[in-house]
Amino acid sequence: MALFKQLLRLHKGNVPLEDFFTEIVAYFLSENRDILFSWLEYSHILESGNYAGANIATQKTYKHPIRGDEKRPDIVIKLSNGESHDLIFIESKVGSSEGYNQLSDYAEILNSLPGYRHKALIYITRDFDPKEEAKILENIPVSPVKFSQLRWHQFYQFLATQTDSEIKQEIIIFMQEHRMAQSNQFTSVDILALANFPSALKLMEAVMWNEVLARFEETLGMKKGREIRKRRALQNIQWRGRYIMVAWMPEKWLCFMGFFMTSSIPLDYPTVRLVLEVDPKSPKRKEIIEEMRKISTQRSWKANNLDEPGSWASVSLDKSLKDFISLDDHVYEIKEFFLNSLEELKEVRQQYPELPWGTVQDNEMEAEEETQDEQMD
Repeated sequence: MALFKQLLRLHKGNVPLEDFFTEIVAYFLSENRDILFSWLEYSHILESGNYAGANIATQKTYKHPIRGDEKRPDIVIKLSNGESHDLIFIESKVGSSEGYNQLSDYAEILNSLPGYRHKALIYITRDFDPKEEAKILENIPVSPVKFSQLRWHQFYQFLATQTDSEIKQEIIIFMQEHRMAQSNQFTSVDILALANFPSALKLMEAVMWNEVLARFEETLGMKKGREIRKRRALQNIQWRGRYIMVAWMPEKWLCFMGFFMTSSIPLDYPTVRLVLEVDPKSPKRKEIIEEMRKISTQRSWKANNLDEPGSWASVSLDKSLKDFISLDDHVYEIKEFFLNSLEELKEVRQQYPELPWGTVQDNEMEAEEETQDEQMD
């Protein structure tokens, strides 16, 4: 088995794919400065390539110059030619898309940092997610920040031309496994997915939007909203590869359930899940996580990122669709899984009343969902 794939599996889902890959790329570029400089030149990131040194950091924290809230670009590269210095922020997306105003925030932070000759913001994605430079830089009247948009398959093509090494080959294999080597061509898997998506969507709709939705709303005390939740579920397929219904609760935590699709190659089976999750910026994060820890140990829910302060942390009930394949009626059986999971959730609400149960209003929920993209995979 490929090295990075095995390491990612050992983490058992506790490390998001994007964060894992960010650390790999940052380490590789920091250990191979010639490749870093060649890639910057190859990608037309900065005009001058005569660099003598480079410093690379991941998840470095900066404060927004106006609001003061903290932001963390995936990769920060500081370049020097001995006399002057350049600065690059890289935001990487593998299975998600830009968070709310994320790129504009990074551009404004870059603009506020003194002492740099050139500044660049790179948005590199696996999937198609076009951005307008004018909109990203609209709050910077005369901008010294250069915005560049790249795709991971371009990095893959560049990397394939570089001198072979063991770590380079492992990165190439990992990118192939997670569809980052894909060019602008439909694969046989893509065509098969397109052909079967309408029928798959109908099955998911049949599972989720009758008894399951009614029980979900009843269990969480939500207002009824079938059509708006269906629309949001379709949007979530595009954003995050999942088809879910969501309930936002006070203190920036939430409950969601539905279908979660894989983005790896070879494709793993999708899963169905009920999830309780807390925002890293929740004012009650510590207390919520303490209760989540009890839920995971006392009731055997799966724990994710409970010991990672900067990450979305959750507990969940999961089941692979592979477990339903041999059964006669998949819609009925998956419905039963969701309904039983909601009965379990009802017991959790009774057993852990210290948690801030309840739901926020629809307009608050829309604002929360917009900002959630910035930090989730």
